[in-house]
Amino acid sequence: MLRIPAVHPEFHTAQDYFVGLLRRALVKGADGQPVPQLVEQLHIEQGRALHELTRGRLLDIYWMGTSPDREQQLRAIRIPLVRGLEGYRRFIIHRSQRKTFDGINSLADLRGFKACQGLDWPDTAIMRAAELSVRELAGYETILQRLGSLQCDYFPRAYFETHTELAQFQQEYPDLEEYDSLILHYPLAIYFFVKRDNEALAQWITRGLERMIDDGEFVNYLRSQALTRTAFPLKKPGRNASGKPVTKRMIAIPNPGLTEGTNYRNKRYWYQPGDFNVRRLP
Repeated sequence: MLRIPAVHPEFHTAQDYFVGLLRRALVKGADGQPVPQLVEQLHIEQGRALHELTRGRLLDIYWMGTSPDREQQLRAIRIPLVRGLEGYRRFIIHRSQRKTFDGINSLADLRGFKACQGLDWPDTAIMRAAELSVRELAGYETILQRLGSLQCDYFPRAYFETHTELAQFQQEYPDLEEYDSLILHYPLAIYFFVKRDNEALAQWITRGLERMIDDGEFVNYLRSQALTRTAFPLKKPGRNASGKPVTKRMIAIPNPGLTEGTNYRNKRYWYQPGDFNVRRLP
């Protein structure tokens, strides 16, 4: 038995993705061992979940964005679970702002707009280090409310998140839409984490994920799942305020909290800017 976190029902699509990937990796790396049953615990907030995983109580494995602190406390399985797509950010904006956003052609231009983010999200520190303006708010729906009333200008979401989230909240926030012509990129990864001394489990999962990469099952899984399939094809053009197809633009900023030795230019594990049809902006 392996204990995994349960999540709030509104995030079941992400839960299905990570649990399904974990199950496949365990099967693929079993080498004749019995594959353990995955048992969901009660919903645990991330801070407490980290504590319980560190102590080896309540949880045996957890998936989350990496950081130097987390990699010191826990054993990270350093294979990005969505190939770094969470670091390619598309925006949710108010539909009245589309033409304005068409005029952004540099990082300096983007600094003139205010992003909404959740409290204590790691992305906030990354964006502020690049001198981007960020407003922190408590709760996902609070962010959408502020965005709908133009109290902030954009809500950066992982490349695969915008379509699903807007479909979920379209009735409540009909004036919000995906802005698909500009990508904000910074290296970021979600990893599986286990207790620091649970090397046997870490090696088992690593073995399974590596085999999934070798035979193409990993990318096929990414392309087929409800959480991520709307990101493809990555080279699909954006559209401007008139609805005409345009080449997407990309602004790249560094992630100062990236853990040492993270090789995000390794094409085996990470999508690269060249995988998108983009024009790089200064």
